Amino acid sequence: MYMHRCIRLALEAKGKVFPNPMVGAIVIKDGKIIGEGYHHKFGEAHAEVNAIKAVKDKSKLIGSTLIVTLEPCCHKGKTPPCTDLIIKSGIKTVVVGTLDINPLVGGKGINVLKDNGIEVIFPVLDNECLKLNYQYFQYHKLKKKMVRFKIKWAESLDGFMGKDKYNNPEERFLSNKIANRLVHKLRSESDGILIGTNTALIDNPHLDTRYWSGNSPKPILIDKTLKVPTSLNFFNQKREVIIFNGLKDETIENIKYIKIDFGKSDKHIWDEINNKLLEININTVLIEGGSHTIQSFINSGLPCKLYHIITKKIWHNGIKAPRIKSDANEHFYLGDNLIKIYVM
Repeated sequence: MYMHRCIRLALEAKGKVFPNPMVGAIVIKDGKIIGEGYHHKFGEAHAEVNAIKAVKDKSKLIGSTLIVTLEPCCHKGKTPPCTDLIIKSGIKTVVVGTLDINPLVGGKGINVLKDNGIEVIFPVLDNECLKLNYQYFQYHKLKKKMVRFKIKWAESLDGFMGKDKYNNPEERFLSNKIANRLVHKLRSESDGILIGTNTALIDNPHLDTRYWSGNSPKPILIDKTLKVPTSLNFFNQKREVIIFNGLKDETIENIKYIKIDFGKSDKHIWDEINNKLLEININTVLIEGGSHTIQSFINSGLPCKLYHIITKKIWHNGIKAPRIKSDANEHFYLGDNLIKIYVM
C-alpha cells in the first residue's frame, strides 16, 4: 500500500524530470506517514530529500522507515548523495521498490546504507517500479541517451486512422471526448509533439493542450521538401516550431529548420532525429503523425511507449492504420474507446 502511494507521488512529475527517473518517497513512524515527497524537476532535490524535509518534527525521523520507488543514489551529481542524508537523519529501515540500473548506483546505494547499520528491504513491487521508468531503464541498457518517445494514434473499428479528404471537420475526430483528454494530458507531459507532412496538410492541427491543463509542447514537423505552409494553425501560437527537412539549416523567427539525411534507413533517420532533439534539449516527444510516420518509427526499433486507441466508428475506407506485431502490455476502456498500451 505504501509503495503504491510512492508510485502515485512519482507520477506527479511525469514529463518534468527525464532523463532522470520519476521517484516517490514517504517516511513512516508508528504506522503513520509523517513526510512524503517526489523528484519534482531535473536537477532539483530527489524524492528522499523532499520526503525527509517534509517531516515537521525531525526528532520523529529517528527509528523511522523510508519507502522509496528506486534505490537511493550514493554519488554526487547535480545534488548531493541521498544516502548521506538518510544516514544522518536517523532512519532505521529503507524499503526500496527496485534497484537503480545506473552504474554509478546499481546496488552501491543499498550497500552504503547497510554498511551504516540501516536495514534495507527490497524489492517491493519491482515490476511496477520498473514500469514507472521504463525509458530510463532502456536508456541505461542501450548505453546511450535517448529521447523519451511516446506514440499515439486512434483508428476506426475497421482499421483506418485517417482520410485523404474529410466531408466535414467533425469527421476527422475518431476518439471520444474522454480519450481526447488523455491525449492532451500526454501532450502536456511532453517537450515536443511530432507530426509528418500529410498530417499537417490534411488536418491543419493546433497541437495544443486545450483539453488539459499544462503547457503546450513545441510542434515538431517532418517535412522533407518543405511543402507545409507556415500559415497553418500550429505556426501561429508564438511557440518555437522545429522542422526536420532535407534542404536547410536555418532559424527564421520562431521556426527552426534542421537538415537531416533522408536517404537512409528508418533506424538511421530516427537516430539522427533523436540526436538532433537532444542537442536542443528536447527530451520527451509525443508522436501523433500519420500512418507512414508512425510505421517508420515502429520499424526503426527505437524504444517507445505506444497508446493505441480503438474506436467504435466504422469508416469503410481511408488510410490504413499502422501495424504492431507484439501484444499489448495493458489495456483499459475510456467510454466506448479501447486503449491499448505497448512498451516497445
